[in-house]
Amino acid sequence: MNRNQLKIIACISMLIDHVGYVLFPDVVILRLIGRIAMPVFAFFIGEGCLYTKNKKKYFLRVFILGLLCQAVYITEGLITHSDGGAYLNILLTFSLSIILCSSYLSAASAFRSDDKRQKSRGISLFALCLILIGAICLFCEHSLELTGISIEFDYGIYGICLPLFAALSKDKTKKLLCFSLALTVSAFALYNDILFSLCALIPLVLLLFYNGKGGKANLKYFFYAFYPCHLALIYLIDMLI
Repeated sequence: MNRNQLKIIACISMLIDHVGYVLFPDVVILRLIGRIAMPVFAFFIGEGCLYTKNKKKYFLRVFILGLLCQAVYITEGLITHSDGGAYLNILLTFSLSIILCSSYLSAASAFRSDDKRQKSRGISLFALCLILIGAICLFCEHSLELTGISIEFDYGIYGICLPLFAALSKDKTKKLLCFSLALTVSAFALYNDILFSLCALIPLVLLLFYNGKGGKANLKYFFYAFYPCHLALIYLIDMLI
C-alpha cells in the first residue's frame, strides 16, 4: 500500500472514532476502530520530518491547521458551555512532534560532522528541545492548579514522542522495529483497557505493507483539510440534533 491509501484508511478510522465520540458515545466498537488513526498519522509525521526539505514550513502548516481545528473545539465549547477548548487537538500535539523530530535530525546530522562546534550546537539544540517539551508537559500536568484550567495535549507525551521513532532511520526494517516498540509501550500506557491497547497495534500490520511510495494523486491538501472539516461537520450535526 502507498502513503495515500494508508492515510485514507486512517481518515476513515478517525471519522468513525469522532462520530462515536460525539454522536454515539455508548457504541464502543466505533472507538475501537478509531484506534487505528493516530499511529498511522504519527508514523507519517515522523517520515515527513525525515524527508521534507523545509521543516519550518512543514511545522507551520501543521501548527496553523491545529489552531483552526482548535477554533472548532472552542466554538463548540462556547455553544454547548463545555470546556473543550482546554483539550489541545492532535495536530498541536504533532506540531511539538515536528519540533522534536527536527531537532533530533539536526543533532544526528551534526554528530556525523567533524566540526566539534557543529556537534555541540546540534546536541545542545536537541537537549533544549527535550527540556522545552518536558516543561510544556509538566505545565499541562499541573495546569489546573496553576491556572484553574485543565490543559491537555491529545495523547500527551506519548503522542508527542511517537513520531520520533519513525524518524530514527530511513531503513524500513529499522524504522518499523523502532516504531513498533514505541507504539506498543504507548498503547499499553495510554489505555487501561486491553482491547483498546490491542486495537491501537493494528496499524503495525498495515504499515508492514507500506511500499514507501506516495501514490499517484497529490492528496496532501485533502488530508490537511479533512481534519477541521470533518470535525466541524460532526459538531454541527450534534448541535442540530
